[in-house]
Amino acid sequence: MSDTPEVVSRPPERRCYRHPDRRGGVSCQRCDRLICPDCMHQASVGFHCPECAAPRGSTSMTARPRMVISSSRPVVTRVLLALNGLAFLYSVVLSRSAAGITRIDQGLLIDGGLFARARLIDGFELKLIGVDTGEYYRLVTSAFLHDGIFHLAFNMYVLWILGQILEAAFGRARFLSLFVVSMLGGAFGVLLLSPNSPTVGASGAVFGLMGATVLVQRAIGGSIWRTPLAPLLMLNIVFTLLVPRVSIGGHFGGLIAGAVMGALMLALQRRNAPAWATVSLGGMLSALLVAGSLIAAAQ
Repeated sequence: MSDTPEVVSRPPERRCYRHPDRRGGVSCQRCDRLICPDCMHQASVGFHCPECAAPRGSTSMTARPRMVISSSRPVVTRVLLALNGLAFLYSVVLSRSAAGITRIDQGLLIDGGLFARARLIDGFELKLIGVDTGEYYRLVTSAFLHDGIFHLAFNMYVLWILGQILEAAFGRARFLSLFVVSMLGGAFGVLLLSPNSPTVGASGAVFGLMGATVLVQRAIGGSIWRTPLAPLLMLNIVFTLLVPRVSIGGHFGGLIAGAVMGALMLALQRRNAPAWATVSLGGMLSALLVAGSLIAAAQ
């Protein structure tokens, strides 16, 4: 065994082909060259470099400030999908019947759903349960439970589509902060408008991602209304307003929280703020939303 220390070479850092002093975290969809945020131009799929995005006959294109692209693989998005899927499987197993596929197990709804307070008869004992009784975990657990396979599938489809975009745009830590703030914003909306109606689902968080996506599209010089995401957003809003048993407070609470967090994240990125600054801001917003939820539950 040799005592000579092993020399390990670090792989070269990915750099923008136009700006060697800047990190290139994403590749042009046409020429596959690495580009930095200032060189990114929105395409129907992914992003193009200035040369590929320039009109025919032109060789250059003025770059505008762009959002930061960092994560190439949507790791956080996949973990969130897996957690929701595992929670659904757990619900089906608890139900011990095929009915668990289309409706959440009632015991799990009572144990993990979101509501301010309720009376539970446990044998000969009357118990008070809910957020107002100290069961604060419901602010989180409710977002990973779903009322049937269709509820789960719809939310996970939207999470997968938007998660890939936003996790690539902001990075994993920032994206997770956005998800948490949106989730807690949805919980606050539920407890504010329908505190005693048991609620489950990741819809609040998903609506928050929608709000952030609209702002991201504007930041990169595009409009969400000219993309396939527009019908998805409108369908969700109409669905929320017209379909019974849908939590209006949860959906719009998440939408507003996600839009606010998204705007702040974009502002920080324009100032080249480090990831920890965004995560810290997300922590403060989360604390405010938790405090607001507890106050709403106590009313």
